[in-house]
Amino acid sequence: MATAQLREEIAFHRRMVSQLKREIARIDPNVSRRYIRDFTHEFRAYRHLSSWDDLVLACYKADLVYVGDYHALGSSQAFASRLVSEVASRSRKVILAVEMVYGRNQRILDRWMAGRVSDDEFKRRIRYDLEWGYDWRGFRQVFEAARAYGVKVFGIDCPPRSGLRFIRKRDRYAAARLVDIFEKNPGAKVMVLIGESHLASGHLPAEVRRQLQARGLEKRATRVLQNVEEVYWQLVEAGQEHHDVVSLSPGTYCVFNASPLAKYESYRQTIHRWKAECADDDQLDLAPTIHHMIDTILRFLSIDKYRLCLRREGACIEFLVDWFPEVYSQVDAATFRRLLSANRFSRAEMAEIRRQLARKGSCYVPRINSIFIGQFSLVHGGEEAAHFVNLALRGDVFQQDARPRSRADLFYRAVLEEALGFFGSKLIDPSRNHFFETKLYEYHRKDRAFIEANTEYTYDQFRAIIDFILLHKKFERSYHAHEDVPARLLEGVRTRDPRMFSVLTHELGYYLGQQLYEGLHREAIGREEIRGLFMERFERPGEALSRYLDLVERLPGSVPLD
Repeated sequence: MATAQLREEIAFHRRMVSQLKREIARIDPNVSRRYIRDFTHEFRAYRHLSSWDDLVLACYKADLVYVGDYHALGSSQAFASRLVSEVASRSRKVILAVEMVYGRNQRILDRWMAGRVSDDEFKRRIRYDLEWGYDWRGFRQVFEAARAYGVKVFGIDCPPRSGLRFIRKRDRYAAARLVDIFEKNPGAKVMVLIGESHLASGHLPAEVRRQLQARGLEKRATRVLQNVEEVYWQLVEAGQEHHDVVSLSPGTYCVFNASPLAKYESYRQTIHRWKAECADDDQLDLAPTIHHMIDTILRFLSIDKYRLCLRREGACIEFLVDWFPEVYSQVDAATFRRLLSANRFSRAEMAEIRRQLARKGSCYVPRINSIFIGQFSLVHGGEEAAHFVNLALRGDVFQQDARPRSRADLFYRAVLEEALGFFGSKLIDPSRNHFFETKLYEYHRKDRAFIEANTEYTYDQFRAIIDFILLHKKFERSYHAHEDVPARLLEGVRTRDPRMFSVLTHELGYYLGQQLYEGLHREAIGREEIRGLFMERFERPGEALSRYLDLVERLPGSVPLD
């Protein structure tokens, strides 16, 4: 049964998603049209939990598999690619029908699938950027899956796509194309990748069924939807937010690979990219996205950015809203070096920032109050937003901490910073789970060749990291019973290797961040205490370690050690 705190948090997240959807509706009024509402109103609850194997089996048994796509969301096409591969590897004659290509472009589609024209030529001929405009990389991987298994691909859409005025005519055209495919390819299994709203029962499925019956044909159909919002909230309330497949009704499944916030944020960014391209500006401005994440975290902490005055030495400097960070998206190497060099960053410091950008796609640099973004990720963007909130609330933006601190104090202070960063990212995307995300524990029994081929570490470095983490998690459970700290732990805590320091504090912090989030749900910790953690400076010797041990002892969740 959901706790009062969990219900409150779900309400908090739903308000954030509603705000984002309202912003989208101001730009794209089509999202509130009846055709979209038909889909939303039909799928509001799940029948029971299911599994990936159940889903694949249902697709294997069906003649017609509808796959609902959210065009702006890369994980949506990644799932479609995986499902095409799974079904094609088990079935003899699979055909893929896609919305993104007009039926009139079938000849150029055939030539491109055969490798006889380049990507650029194909996209130009089908007017991809003008008529479709979504990230090519997501859809290309679907085509690559089809190509790998010799799956024939058909375009099933017709113009015009703009607005919803002609949407039902497009459904009729798509249905006619699908029926024609079945007639010309007896015994084929047809997978249809199409926008999710087309898959309401009274939309494309009803039209296909009507036209099949008119031709004396009958086909078993399965619908596979993705990331249905209302079902997601129900799973969260039931503590099943990490369950990735459910049955909505007989023959209809839903899979989850993104939270509602991630789903709608992907569309908001796509809209802004389209607007930027219309303005001849190919630089996507991610500052509104990052600042929205900061607002989300501040609202959770009940902090008014317009009223909170940041102080230094007892004096009010500026209000928090005036300190929001600069956001640099996809900065070229020369500009990056020039900006950091002008602020007297050393080569080693610049290298560490580049490593974090390569590893996580984003990096908050408090000394210049800036967030750099290479490859945008919602969760890692949220993490850097949380780092800003943490350092701003404790007064450490635009200045370096010059106080002398022991290695242990530096280490556990960094662990707590990482924990709050991870916790903040969970406020942005509740589906994030470090226990599923980290490869360290999953790989710890692998041999040298596997480790060095699949991680960024040498085998000895990897063993040192995993041994430290596992030993630390064991020791912190029973440290009262020991007189001395194991030498391997002391060596890790006292390390002066910047890379090792970053990895160890990152891993311990992520585990604690996960525990903070679960503890909030189970009412083992409250918002006021978490707010205090965001503001605490941990200035006294040993204070950060003491706080860390207090938290890990009383919060739920632990690392599997056996």
